[in-house]
Amino acid sequence: MGRSGWLVGGLLWLAALGVRLLYIEQSQTSPFFDYPLVDAKTYADAAERMGVQGHWDGGDAPFWQPPLYPYFLGFLYALFTPTYYLPRLVQAAISACNCVLLYLLGRRLFSPGLGLAAAVAAALYGPLVFFSGEFLPPPLALFFNLLILLTLPWAMAGRPRRLLVPGFCLGLAALAVANILLFLPAALLWVIIVRRALPWPRRLLNALPLLLGASLVIAPVTLRNYLIGDDLVLISSNGGINFYLGNNANYEETIRIPPGPAWRALVSQPRTEAGLTRASDQSDYFFARAWDFISAEPSAYLLLLLHKTYIFWHGDEIGRNQDLYYARNFSPLLSLLLWKATIAFPFGVVAPLALLGIGLVCYNREQRRAEMYLLLLYIAVYALSVILFFPTARYRLPIVPPLLLFAAYAVSAFYCLGRERAGVKLAWAGGALIALLVACNFRVGPMNMAGDAETLHRLGFVYQQKGLPANAIAAYEQALALDPEIREARFNLGALYARRGRYDQAIAAYQNFVVRYPDYPEARYALGNALLYASRYAEAIVQYEKLLDAAAAPERKAVQERLAYAHIQLDQLDAAAALYRDLVVQAPDSLRFRYQLGQLTEALGQPGLARREYAAILQRDSTHAEAGLRLAHLLLASDESTAAEVQLKRLVAAHPHLVAPRWLLATHYATQHEGIKALAQAQAILEIQPDHVQANRMVGHLQVIQGDTLAGVKNLDRFKKYYVEERQQAILEALKDQWRQQLKGMF
Repeated sequence: MGRSGWLVGGLLWLAALGVRLLYIEQSQTSPFFDYPLVDAKTYADAAERMGVQGHWDGGDAPFWQPPLYPYFLGFLYALFTPTYYLPRLVQAAISACNCVLLYLLGRRLFSPGLGLAAAVAAALYGPLVFFSGEFLPPPLALFFNLLILLTLPWAMAGRPRRLLVPGFCLGLAALAVANILLFLPAALLWVIIVRRALPWPRRLLNALPLLLGASLVIAPVTLRNYLIGDDLVLISSNGGINFYLGNNANYEETIRIPPGPAWRALVSQPRTEAGLTRASDQSDYFFARAWDFISAEPSAYLLLLLHKTYIFWHGDEIGRNQDLYYARNFSPLLSLLLWKATIAFPFGVVAPLALLGIGLVCYNREQRRAEMYLLLLYIAVYALSVILFFPTARYRLPIVPPLLLFAAYAVSAFYCLGRERAGVKLAWAGGALIALLVACNFRVGPMNMAGDAETLHRLGFVYQQKGLPANAIAAYEQALALDPEIREARFNLGALYARRGRYDQAIAAYQNFVVRYPDYPEARYALGNALLYASRYAEAIVQYEKLLDAAAAPERKAVQERLAYAHIQLDQLDAAAALYRDLVVQAPDSLRFRYQLGQLTEALGQPGLARREYAAILQRDSTHAEAGLRLAHLLLASDESTAAEVQLKRLVAAHPHLVAPRWLLATHYATQHEGIKALAQAQAILEIQPDHVQANRMVGHLQVIQGDTLAGVKNLDRFKKYYVEERQQAILEALKDQWRQQLKGMF
């Protein structure tokens, strides 16, 4: 390639980068920009653990997802301050490089003009632009996939060791998105067939560097999985569940399982139902379930394969974890590059053109070259790898650039046929294109710019995490209006209502949840709490008791404690005391439980039992102020003044800044006619709290009695002042409360 070719490539890279940077700039208004979700969050969290916290070992289990992308993000986080902007900039540059690689591939296989046309289309291809701004691996995987297609023919033109290079690229691509591994045997077969002039042993030997290159890249990951997890996992362990999602009798349901309890329940099935703990065994469990379906219902499986093939070639962009069409709300540029209106642009146009272009290439003998067959083989195998699992926009993206080459070829063929006035051929080609357009855009449906139920659910979650409860509530309500079965949305909506004091709405949301999902104890617990906050104590008791009866209460001790509180509010002290006795048995070292039990038994007129609990608390913590003070009160009430005085002195020594034990000690001294001691304690109180009304009164009286009349009168004047102010404040609060009650009655 000469200077002009490199210049074109450079300008193309700048143009593609500019388009992607504009999209990233516009998409910053999206609530999801700085809050990645599901897989994107998994990758971002893993990158932070690596790049920021230094945990480069990747965890203590075999990789769940292919590891290259999180390591790529982690490397960026290690070099630069972690942000949500920088990785997108780097990915934009990589995505722009992919356009240049496509240009080079088109130049070699077709012509410079056709390669440039396909590359320009890639620069403006909506989904390619969209995924360049997501925390997902497609741009990185596509980079290595295109390098495979470029370096394989180059390697075949030289010595066999050159095949190490495309082998390395294939290994790296597999560490980004593992289904490219299905292309490895196809590439090996291509290498063997191309060198058909050599004898079979020599052909096989010459193909080994390709396999060796891929193995050298993948082997460290396999070894790491074995050393850390004592388990033989080639790259990642999510292959089994992904295969099951796309191959079962309830495909339409399983493929739409959202993140949350339903997903966690599915993932945990190998452990809960079969007792499998190793990652490879859990993956095999799901493979086995899928094969059970395939072997038991081969006709249903064949129909499912046909259905997935149709979905793969359909123009609609099926999101997974993200809705591409909803993202148009935040980017005018994406609105131009991705839309649906009778046809689904761009794939609904590219796919028919590309399929026609593939047919024309196969018809044209001049195009039947080894490199062309390699490209066709890549498209066929990669499409098959996606269809065997499940097709979505994210997973079919890696075949789009090669398809753009064939689409450009089809357009150029129409142009040539038109210039040649080949009416019959033009009619046949035009008819085929129309048929393909209809098939790829059949029932394409409208764009859902408002977002589907799952998108709105995720939007509500993001708003909730960002501290925007009103926005979160609105999003959750819209999500539930579209799909009432989104459990997390309904549960979170109840929590938001409760936090904002809208207890009636919270109760209604939780009651609805409990009716729909009675085996979800967290919801019943939340319902009980909402009823408690709304002062509907009897109803709260019913919910808490159901939890305890089911023996599946979350935070069982907390449930019992709240149940006891509800009984107290209804003056059912015996029931509350019984609950606290049980709590003390469960947690004998809990001072809080013992103190509450002591107060309850004291309120029930059982001072002996109360003293026993307070004494047990003080035995564990001699400085426990509340228990010590209550014990002193009980000792004074039973005329054990000496023991009470000892206890109060101990409390004053342990907590010199507490007023309550000093005041009780002062009043005790006063009743014992020990004025000097009482005065000392009262004066100490005034040093801590000068506006203490009763202490001012006591000091004043004692000073007058002891002959210090001026000082005594001064303290008594303070007492009168503070007493009047206290009464005025009490009257004001009473008036306010009366007005509040009247206003409630008015509305």
